[in-house]
Amino acid sequence: MKILITVYRKNSDFPERELDVSGIGLEATADVMGIPADRLVDVYPLEGSRAAALGRLADVRLDLDSYEYFLEAVDE
Repeated sequence: MKILITVYRKNSDFPERELDVSGIGLEATADVMGIPADRLVDVYPLEGSRAAALGRLADVRLDLDSYEYFLEAVDE
């Protein structure tokens, strides 16, 4: 399972980039999102404490003032 964060500049309809954060694992991602791992099937907006927690786990800086982030788990 690949775990992706899609990055959009605020007020833009087009993605700027995609971050592959698969290294944090499906279970850890599901725990942060508060969703059972087997139900992590949609695209989820990342905001507030969840964005901060996933950023720390993946060792990436998420700039919530300038960008919007969306999490998605996809089959490889």
